[in-house]
Amino acid sequence: MKTFKARTFTWLETGLVKVCFLSVGILLGLYFYDYFVSLIMLWWFLFIFTATYCIIRLSVIEQ
Repeated sequence: MKTFKARTFTWLETGLVKVCFLSVGILLGLYFYDYFVSLIMLWWFLFIFTATYCIIRLSVIEQ
């Protein structure tokens, strides 16, 4: 039995997985609102850090 099989996803399947995770994130955010709002500065820091990293990583031309 091969545990980790190579699998290729179509764009539709990838989009559905992203919508699924987005839905779970929204539901968890609504459910744990009081806890998450107390950490708002952490969430902004994580967002800015990851967005900056992605922008820099995408703008650098690989040589």
